[in-house]
Amino acid sequence: MGTTLNIDAVYLVVDSWVGDRNFMNLVVHVFLGLGMTELSRLIVSATDASRLLWRLLVAAGIALIVVQAVLLLSAETPHSATNFTDAFAGIPEIAWYQGLFFAWIGLITMYTGVECVRRDRTGEKPLFRVGFDIIATSCFIGVLAVVLKLVLICQELVGVDSSLEQVAYVCYRTLIASTLLGFAAGFGLPAYSRGRQQMADRGQRRELLEKLAPIVARLRETEPGRQAGKAAALNLGSRSSRERLYRWIIFVDDIRMDHPGLLSATERKLLDDIEASFAELGPIKALARTGS
Repeated sequence: MGTTLNIDAVYLVVDSWVGDRNFMNLVVHVFLGLGMTELSRLIVSATDASRLLWRLLVAAGIALIVVQAVLLLSAETPHSATNFTDAFAGIPEIAWYQGLFFAWIGLITMYTGVECVRRDRTGEKPLFRVGFDIIATSCFIGVLAVVLKLVLICQELVGVDSSLEQVAYVCYRTLIASTLLGFAAGFGLPAYSRGRQQMADRGQRRELLEKLAPIVARLRETEPGRQAGKAAALNLGSRSSRERLYRWIIFVDDIRMDHPGLLSATERKLLDDIEASFAELGPIKALARTGS
């Protein structure tokens, strides 16, 4: 939302509706701050880090909104300007207004990157690990962008006319673009890894169901099978493949324990192999009963 409002044409039109005083810049700051806060929360929550410092940064961000509103209202910023820093950073109140916002963005971005680096990597899948490392790198690139932006704000405040100013702005925008692309890639890799794993799991369940189907169909024709089928709430059709598989395993396993003669040695070995392949998912009966 903040990025949309910051598009030049949108900014100029909407700001003209609210007095042509660049109040939209404060709105953009609020939306960007909220977006970065939520992004940081999602990343930090995945690292199992303490949330105390994050909460302090959020509290500082809330106070910053009030301070920014006071600074903006106390300065004369007539006529909407999409290049807000260039146009008004020479005004001390606006320099503080811009500087405090970007300093806070830098702090929460730095904190997020540090927690990504410090996280416990035990048990992480390769793509998840790479994704979070990319996010951490992107955070530090974002901090560099913030530092460069603060330098530009200071230059505007003191009135330094540097021949490298345009180069610095290009570098700043490049760093911001790199940060955003890095976040996209960092979040995309774990999502891709989960999707690929889910597809592999569904394929494995279909294969196991095909192997169990003739055994289940044969056992259902026996008296012990009919009784066990009722007890296990056996369903050959509409349930999800995961729940159906677990219920079929329970069904066949119960008959194996009570009537071992109804299963051949090959069928017993198949059941043992299936149960072993799902051992890491937890107790099969508990999963089946919860329908998870």
